[in-house]
Formats: sequence, structure tokens, C-alpha cells
Amino acid sequence: MKQNKTDPIDVDKAWDALYSRLEKEQLLPNNMEDSPYRKRRILLQRVVAVAAICVGIIFSIFFLQNRDNSLLVLQNKENSGTLVATLKDGSTVYLATDASISYPADFSSSQRKVKLIGNALFYVTKDAKHPFVVDANGITIEVVGTVFAVQSSPDNSFELSVKEGKVKIHSKNNQTCIPVEAGETVQLNKNRLSKSGITNFRVFSNFTDKMCFKDEKLNNIIHSINTIYGSPKIIADKSLNNRTLTVTFENDSIEAMTELICIALNLEQINKQDTIFIRK
Repeated sequence: MKQNKTDPIDVDKAWDALYSRLEKEQLLPNNMEDSPYRKRRILLQRVVAVAAICVGIIFSIFFLQNRDNSLLVLQNKENSGTLVATLKDGSTVYLATDASISYPADFSSSQRKVKLIGNALFYVTKDAKHPFVVDANGITIEVVGTVFAVQSSPDNSFELSVKEGKVKIHSKNNQTCIPVEAGETVQLNKNRLSKSGITNFRVFSNFTDKMCFKDEKLNNIIHSINTIYGSPKIIADKSLNNRTLTVTFENDSIEAMTELICIALNLEQINKQDTIFIRK
């Protein structure tokens, strides 16, 4: 759900709050001077250190061989928030804890097919010639370009909610096709799919309260933030697009997220009306 925040943000206050949490958890040295510059410098050191640990512990990206096809498998292994990743076609997937998605290194010439285990939110890039197909617990979801959330588990439970666009759902026996539009949800009850209106729109925003990016390109991170929040808009110099970053945002304002990005990558930001520019 897009959030438009017009009130001025006290970034220093936000940093102080984050610093206090780290201090409470005893993640800061005891002899640290109480100055904003020192706080931010030590915080950056902690971000780098934690990022190095996260690479090996929190998230896992690996290859599986499936006959002649190489599948990429992205898995959110720990209870550390939503893992956000951008696929090669530009679509963004938000994986909940213990969820995983497998997909080919290169999509086929006819469709963009992925397999989902667990819960996820999808922002699918529109491409009418190449439908985006999700296999979730044997149920097939087919879209062209839309926003939808899927909840599935090994016990055969399934629920899909559409925020934008339209979705087609094919049942396990492929005998039933249900069209689902924005504002509607479909649930699997006793092996039957039933459709109704969405009553809890938190099903979408739950995925974005705490967003984790692992070795993600800066342009993908910025695209995800702009898509979710809308305003102010972040624009980075094109020369920075391929810079990578491992970072976590938890209920942060756009201004706070931008400042953390700039500190971690040694960049600067310029605020002009409803736009934040990032440059070297």
C-alpha cells in the first residue's frame, strides 16, 4: 500500500532512536562518544559487520540442477523480515519468513514461470507477450502485470489477494479457472476455491514493514522503495545503478532509508520538493 508522507521528518531523531536500540542490545562499544558523527560512524561499521554475517546466515541463494535447466532458488531462511529481490524481467518479489521461490536463470520465450513455497507479495512487470505464471502448491496463478499476495503452505492451504490488475487462477486439476480482480481474494477450502472481497488490506503492507535486501543493486532497491511509498521519489545518478548493498529497513521513512543508503555507500543526497536525488 502506497504511503504519502508530507510531514517533515527529523532524521537525526530517527538515527538517535536506532542508536538507542543498538545500545540497549549491547551492540555498541562502551566508550563511544555521544555525538551524531560518532554514532553514525559506529553504526555504519555495525551495518557492514552485520551484513557480512547475514550473507552466510540469514539468506540463501543457490543453484539447483533440474535436468537440462538450471534453477535459481531464493529462500528467506530466518525470522528477519521480508527478503526483497528483483527478478531479471524487472518484477519484484517479497518473500516472507521460510518462503522460497525457484525460477530459471533465463525465462522461456513464451512465459515467465516461477514456483513458490510459502507466502509472498509480487509486483509483476507488465509484459502481455510473456505471462507471469506462479505455481503455488499445485495451483497455477497467471498474470500479465499486477500486484498480488499469495499465502500457501505444505498443508494445502492457499489464499490469494489482488491489489492491482487481474489474475487467473487454475485449480490443481486444471478444470476450473477463476478470474480475480483488484480488491478480491480467493481461498482454498476443502479442495474448492471460493472468491470474496478483501477485508484486511494489511495482507499487502505486512510484507513491507521490514524489508531486507541482500547484495541487491541500488537501482532495484530504489525502485522497490518508490513502488511502495510513492512520494517523495528517490532518483539516483545512473552511474550508481550497479552498486550493491545489503541493508534492512524497518518502518523507516523514505528520508531515513535514503540517508542510510548514502552513509553505507558514501553518497550524498539533495532534497528538492518531492524528490530526493542521490549522487556521488
